[in-house]
Amino acid sequence: MLIACDDIRFPRDPEKTLETVLADGEMTVAFADNSPWVTFHGEGPPQGIEVDLVRAFADELGVVIDWKRLGAFSALEGLERGDIDLAIGGFDRKDVTPVAGAAPSYVYFKEVFDVGARPATVGSDDMAGRKVYVPQDLPLTKIVENKGGIPVEAWSDAVDYAAGPRWLLETKGLLPTDIELHRAEHVMAVRQGESAWLMRLERFLRRETKDIGARLREIMQ
Repeated sequence: MLIACDDIRFPRDPEKTLETVLADGEMTVAFADNSPWVTFHGEGPPQGIEVDLVRAFADELGVVIDWKRLGAFSALEGLERGDIDLAIGGFDRKDVTPVAGAAPSYVYFKEVFDVGARPATVGSDDMAGRKVYVPQDLPLTKIVENKGGIPVEAWSDAVDYAAGPRWLLETKGLLPTDIELHRAEHVMAVRQGESAWLMRLERFLRRETKDIGARLREIMQ
């Protein structure tokens, strides 16, 4: 009976990820460049919001980090092979779930992308026929067009609207409108089935990510 109870213990790691990380004193973390979550400057370790979180997690576990710079898909794919213990890169939950062998953490930050307007703009909730600045690194151009706006690639005095994450628009002094464009559910990723490892990560994230919005605004000021 004791053996049977041991066989159904929960949570457990079939591949013993948590046990191995603690025993070896090291965790292998794959990162994909995606500022401000993960930023790589060509040499040295990566920087960014998620990098800081992972370092704090490693400190809590008492382990060192072996960083691996990979593309987003390769980072997630490495989880299934067992080469990677944790993958980060500002991943949206919907980008992780289709990858075989990868499992998302709980959503630690919900990022809203909308349109901000200059304080003096009249009718700021009506974007039809108006120019909207869309940063080139954000895939929001088609969404803005579908809502009647005219996307432009440069921010100038002739442009009263800008598209982007709400936290960033706030740092630029723009007022929120009712024009929501997109939502992203940010997660980290582990090997599928490694429940004990995932639970340990999520326990950390739930405690340490309550001020992510404030951290994002701080780094941009």
